[in-house]
Amino acid sequence: IVIERLTKNVREDNLREIFGVYGDIEALDLPVNRQFGHNRGSAYIVYYDEADARDAVKHMHEAQLDGATVNVSI
Repeated sequence: IVIERLTKNVREDNLREIFGVYGDIEALDLPVNRQFGHNRGSAYIVYYDEADARDAVKHMHEAQLDGATVNVSI
C-alpha cells in the first residue's frame, strides 16, 4: 500500500504500530530526506496477506494521522 500526505513527525515505528493492527507487515519503506532527516511525506507497506492490505486501505484512507488526513491506496 502507499500512504501519502504524512507529516514530518511520522516515523517508521509509528507506521508499524498503526498499520500493524491490520496484519503482519512484510516490508515498510519510509523514504527520508537526507538533508533534513525527516520523511518525504509518503511511505510504502507490503503485507504478507493481500486481504490485510485491503483492510488497511479500507480503514485508514482519509484517516487522521498526526493531525493530517492521509491518502492510503493500493
